[in-house]
Order: sequence, then structure tokens, then C-alpha cells
Amino acid sequence: MRPAASPRIAFLAVALAVAGCQRQAPGPANSAVAPTLATDGQIRWRGRASCADCEGIDAQLTLRRAGRMNEFILVETYYSGHRGIRFTDHGRWQQSGGLLRLHGNGGSTRSYALLPDGRLQATGAHGAPLAADAAALVPVSASKAP
Repeated sequence: MRPAASPRIAFLAVALAVAGCQRQAPGPANSAVAPTLATDGQIRWRGRASCADCEGIDAQLTLRRAGRMNEFILVETYYSGHRGIRFTDHGRWQQSGGLLRLHGNGGSTRSYALLPDGRLQATGAHGAPLAADAAALVPVSASKAP
């Protein structure tokens, strides 16, 4: 017959299990990327959002600035089963304070709040967040114009 585990070992096991459950959510994928929209160059964000009628939406947003030309490309992939359906939008962007507005060439309009840590949070037309728990796009790369 094996002896019962000591109370110290049981306490240690419970403490480790609780510590593992209290991990903080990960920050931006590359915290070294400090997005700035004020200079010429390119910044790319990525993220995955939940979806009411699909398994998720992967999004990649690229902003480019060259002088007075501000262009964006937004690629979204909607997943259903093993298939992904890709949609691409492009057009012009403008920033007003902490709000970023995308104006697609086909007439679409999207708004994002630029969060202090560099993430982008989708908002309504007037800057209010769409949902309190909505996923944000995380900066993944930035480069300056040559």
C-alpha cells in the first residue's frame, strides 16, 4: 500500500494549477512594432474575429503612406468548414485623432480606433466600439519608405 501524498505536495499541485489558469492574454504579436501613421511607409495589422454564421474571420490590413497619398488594402477570409472565402477591399484612409477611417474604392466605409498599444479596434461610424469583447487587429510589421 502506497502512502498518501503529503499535504505540501497537494498544495503545490493546486497552486501551480491556479497559476496556470491566471495567464494574461497575450499582447501584440510584435510589441517592437510601434505603428505611426504620421510618416511615409507601411504598417500591417492582423487579427481573427468571431463570426455569427461562420467559424471565424481572418483579417489583414495594410496601410501605406507616400506623401499625401494614403492607401489601404484589407483582406478578409471567412472560414466555413475547411473552406475560406477571401474578400479584398482597397481605397484611401484618413486619421482624425485616435480614429482611423477607411474609404473603399467601391463605396465601403470602415472605422477603427487606434489603441494606445498600437492595436486597431473596429468601431461604428462615430467611433464607438462595435462590441466590448470584439477582437482587435494587432500590429505585425512596420517599415519606413526608402
